[in-house]
Amino acid sequence: MDYGVIEFLVGIATIVGFMYKFEKDTREEFRRDIGDLRERLTRVEDGIERLGEGLGRLANAINGVGEAIVDYLGFRGVLKPEEADYLKSDIKRLTSIVINPFTEAERRRLLELVDKDDLTLEEAEELHELARKFYREYIEKTPDAWKVLYYAAAKHGEVLRKHGASGKQPSQPST
Repeated sequence: MDYGVIEFLVGIATIVGFMYKFEKDTREEFRRDIGDLRERLTRVEDGIERLGEGLGRLANAINGVGEAIVDYLGFRGVLKPEEADYLKSDIKRLTSIVINPFTEAERRRLLELVDKDDLTLEEAEELHELARKFYREYIEKTPDAWKVLYYAAAKHGEVLRKHGASGKQPSQPST
């Protein structure tokens, strides 16, 4: 064999060896980069989840403040009967258009309590609980779901004011 051919084959073998080592090193670096990327994505996903939980807590706090304000306005007698009537009609409309807000018995009970003008404290609290359930389930589906909750809070405040004005605790029987 000729020395030129041998040199050529050795040169090709050297180039192939370098290409193999480069490809192997590149593959290992790529694997490390993918692992780092997966780790970063996991941290980002965790951060997004924590942010979502924080936003949920913030929304609940804001909603609680709104309920407290309406409850207070009802207690102070600031809400007018026309405003309550408006909210009552909207509640009836909302419960008729949403699909299965709760059981049929709960829906009927909510409407029954909405139609009743003179609620006991227990009924006002039941109305408030049903309204909370309605709100939690439908606030993302209909922006008017807050009206149900605010009406219930106003009625609750009104009942508290009425019992406070009579000088009796809400749980005391009247004589």
